[in-house]
Amino acid sequence: MKVSMNGLRRNLSGDVETLRDLVESVINGEWYDGEDLRNAMNDVIRDSNVLNCVFSKDDPDFTDLGSVEVELLEEEHAE
Repeated sequence: MKVSMNGLRRNLSGDVETLRDLVESVINGEWYDGEDLRNAMNDVIRDSNVLNCVFSKDDPDFTDLGSVEVELLEEEHAE
């Protein structure tokens, strides 16, 4: 399978920027939506988990780290 590292890195950078903006809003005491923050964090976690599964079988310094997986934040359930 061929993987676009440029695409993975571009997605990660965009998702980190979104998360950064939301965290900045929280730090500044501005209004934010908890669901938006959770979704942004989960996007970054997904990017990291996918990136950890990309490897080159011929490069001992670029191995499969699929076992290094971060769990997603669960959605809050209404009571």
